[in-house]
Amino acid sequence: MNPLILIDAGLLTLLLIFGVPVPLCFAGAVLLLIVFGDFGSATFLVGAGFNKLNSVVLVAIPLYILAGGIMGAGGIAGRLVDLADAMIGRVRGGLGIVMILATAVFGAISGMASSAVAAIGTVMIPRMEERGFDRGYAAALVSASSVLALMIPPSASMILFGWVTGTSILACFLAPIIPALILVVLLSGWNVFLTRNMDLKRPEPATFGQMTGEVISRARMAGAGLMMPLIILGFIYGGVTTPTEAAAVAVVYAIPISIYLYKDMNWADMREVFWRAGQTTGVLMVLIFFASMLGRIWTLENVPQEILEGFLSVSQNPIILLLMANLFLMIVGMFMEDISGILLAAPLLMPVMLKAGVDPIHFSAIIATNLGMGLITPPTAPILYFAALIGKTNLAGMLKPSLVFVFFAYLPVVLLTTFIPSLSMWLPTLILGL
Repeated sequence: MNPLILIDAGLLTLLLIFGVPVPLCFAGAVLLLIVFGDFGSATFLVGAGFNKLNSVVLVAIPLYILAGGIMGAGGIAGRLVDLADAMIGRVRGGLGIVMILATAVFGAISGMASSAVAAIGTVMIPRMEERGFDRGYAAALVSASSVLALMIPPSASMILFGWVTGTSILACFLAPIIPALILVVLLSGWNVFLTRNMDLKRPEPATFGQMTGEVISRARMAGAGLMMPLIILGFIYGGVTTPTEAAAVAVVYAIPISIYLYKDMNWADMREVFWRAGQTTGVLMVLIFFASMLGRIWTLENVPQEILEGFLSVSQNPIILLLMANLFLMIVGMFMEDISGILLAAPLLMPVMLKAGVDPIHFSAIIATNLGMGLITPPTAPILYFAALIGKTNLAGMLKPSLVFVFFAYLPVVLLTTFIPSLSMWLPTLILGL
C-alpha cells in the first residue's frame, strides 16, 4: 500500500481522536493527499466531490431532517411519551420502556439518533428522575434507544448506504427492522433488571376503564404524529412515491399538524426549525463532499482491495472475515457518527462482504447494528456525550448501564444479524420479492 495512504489514514484517525469536527477531519485528510500526493489535478478531485453531491437521492436526507425538526418542535415527542406512559407507565420500570418505545418511534420520524436524543431526552429524563430513576441511568437509556433511529425506517443512514453502494434503498429500509425489534425487547428486559433495586414511584392506581379512557384520549392526541411514519412507508412501498418524494410529503404533512393541530409552534418558530435543519444539512453536505473526494483517491489507490487482501491473509474462513469486519465497523462507529461511518466503511468493506458471501442488503443491516453499537461504546461514544449534555449529567454515571446495554443487548443483536442472514433478508424478500 502507498505509504502516503497509510499516513493519511493515520492523520484521519488522530484528528478524530482529538475531537476535531468530523467534516474537518476528512478535509484535512484530503488536503494532505492533494498537497503531498500525485493524484492528478485538484480540480478533478473537487469535481468528483460535487458529482457525488449532484444526486436526487441525497435530497431526501435534509427533508427528513426538516420533518423531524418540525415534529420535535411541534410537540410530537411529548405526546408520544404521554401515550406510551398511559399504556405501560404503571408497570414497575415501565417508564424506561416508555423511553425505549417513544425514542424508537420518534427515531422513525426523524431518521437520526441525535434528533431522537434531543427530542425525547429533554422530555423523558426529568420525568424519569421525578419517579426515582437515576439521572445517569436515564441518560444512558435514551442514548442506547436513540440508536434505533438508524435501524427503523425511514432512516437517513440507510438512504446513504443505498446511495453509496448502489443497493435498493427500499430493501435497506426493511433489512434492519427485525434486528431493531429484537433490540427493543433486549433493552426493555435489561431496563427491568437494572431498575429492580431503584426506589421507583408509580402513578396512582387506576381501574381498567380509567386506563382505557386515558389511553384512548392520549392516542387521539398522538395519532396524527404516529401516522406520519406509516404514511411515509405506505407511500414508498405502495409505489406512490420514491423515498425522496415521500420525504417531501413528510414535511408538507408535518407543518399543519404541528402548527394548526398541536399548536405547540407557530410560523415564527418555523424560522428556527429551518435554520437548525439548514445547519445540520450544511455540515452533512460538507462531510459528504470531502468524504467523496477521499473515497475517490482511496479507490484509485486500491485501498478496498488492499483491505480485502489483508483480511484474507489472516483467514479465508467467512466466519473469521465477518468477525474482523464487525470489529472494524465497531471501531469506526466509536470514532464517527453513523453518516461518516457509512461513507468511510461501506465502500471499503464491500469487497470483504462479497468475498464472505454476504448480500449487500444483509450488509446494510450489519453496518446499521454495528455503527449503532459504536455510537454508545466508550471511550469516544459520540451519542453518550450528547445524551450527557442533554441530560445535564456526567459520563461516569452513565458508564455502567451503557456497558450493560452494549455487551448484553447490542452485541448479541450484532452477532445474530451477522450470522443469521434471514433476520435481515426475510422482510425484503417477502415484501419486495428479492
